Amino acid sequence: MLFIISTSGDGVPPTDAREFVEFLDSTKLDLNHLHYSVLALGDSNYPQYCKTGIHVHDRLQTLGAMEFVRKHNVDMENAETIEKWMCSVLETLPTLNIDTQEDYLNLVEDQDSRSYNRNKPFQATIKKKYMLTTPSSVGDKETMHIEIDLSGSCLSWISGDALGIYPENNPPEVVEVLNAVKLDGTEIVYVEHPACQVEKVTLQTALTKYYNLKDPSSALIKYLMTKDPANKFSENKELLGEVRDVLSSCKNVSWSGQRLVDLLKPLQPRYYSISSSPLINPNIACITVASVKYQLLGKDRTGVCSVHLNDRCSVGTSLGVFISQNPDFRLPANGNTDILLIGPGTGIAPFMAFIAERVQEGAQGRTILYFGCQSKLKDFLYKDQLGQWEKDNHIALHCAFSRDNPNRKIYVQDLLAKQHSDVYQLMQKGGHVYVCGDATYMAHDVHNTLIDICVKEGLTKSGAMEFLSMLSSHGRYQKDVWV
Repeated sequence: MLFIISTSGDGVPPTDAREFVEFLDSTKLDLNHLHYSVLALGDSNYPQYCKTGIHVHDRLQTLGAMEFVRKHNVDMENAETIEKWMCSVLETLPTLNIDTQEDYLNLVEDQDSRSYNRNKPFQATIKKKYMLTTPSSVGDKETMHIEIDLSGSCLSWISGDALGIYPENNPPEVVEVLNAVKLDGTEIVYVEHPACQVEKVTLQTALTKYYNLKDPSSALIKYLMTKDPANKFSENKELLGEVRDVLSSCKNVSWSGQRLVDLLKPLQPRYYSISSSPLINPNIACITVASVKYQLLGKDRTGVCSVHLNDRCSVGTSLGVFISQNPDFRLPANGNTDILLIGPGTGIAPFMAFIAERVQEGAQGRTILYFGCQSKLKDFLYKDQLGQWEKDNHIALHCAFSRDNPNRKIYVQDLLAKQHSDVYQLMQKGGHVYVCGDATYMAHDVHNTLIDICVKEGLTKSGAMEFLSMLSSHGRYQKDVWV
């Protein structure tokens, strides 16, 4: 049996695999007859890299199954690792003396031909957008509130879900790629991509809409090494650069448009937490988008989707979208339950939906929000709405403005530590804790702070860790984090 499985969110199984993983965890079957291999998909930027695949592998071994090809961990769809695993599987299968049989699967098509998903995105339109921040100098954060009209899609979501969006590449970057390969973009190429409704488009359209120009594929690097053996490509992603950088370093390679796109990764959708509740308006999904801008190899660079949405899209622009469910990030069913929301920066997005929903339903439980940003004047997101909710006693608001104090940076975890007794009592008395935002630093620091709070309130460190683990297993400590 072959298992190809990814990891979602903060180390949890993807939605489609959850029932199987739960079965595997609970079963006492003897699987000593089973030969298996696992291909674990993940992103090494996340702390829980390939956790689900590793867990499935470990559990199968505990139940007595025999691994016939060692588990491979795939970092960000690394084609070389996938190919190695597949070759090993094909080489090893004949040695297992397995009886070959043909099985037939009855695939049931969705009865609703208008059912939109990742492989069939709905063409929505931007209904409204406005700036949430007040940037005054280079480097200041630029964050937009964008409202997307889903009317006619039959798409539905629950607060906590995300909106998947297919972006477009920055036109000047497309031109740089075309110049590097000495092509004008008019050649017709074949494209296989969920967001592409036709098979043949011009090379320029293909590069703009359907291919990843940020991350050079291993297939592209291999091809260039055969054409230009003297060029030593770095294994360090930051030193390797983007597709345009790699192509520009190999000036004597002849290209066709089809050869180029065949060596590129497909452009993937980006996901944004929906910052509005369907109880308020089921046809409008709001998102909160911070422009990503950085430097690489001495050049200014921009994020693919964030800058496309914030700088190049206007009201009326069409976007390919779909709903991405997030069943591990949900409000408690009982509105009398207290909730603690920790969401600095754009981590505030799903909490805007949570709060609006609790207000709409007249929830009686306390809603306590810890929000953080750099400056109260420049990037206090949704400050007017949050201020109104606080004034109306719908929320208790705690804000950390990290750059406003010249003597010391203040973060949300510092405020949590100050309120340690209240935080601990909320957790002890059945409250739910939610964390949304940066996985690399913030979520880790907040988790450690919660451990410290429990220790300060009398638990041992191991007891504190077990307590938080219990909260997580009971759905009372939920995270929606990213890098």
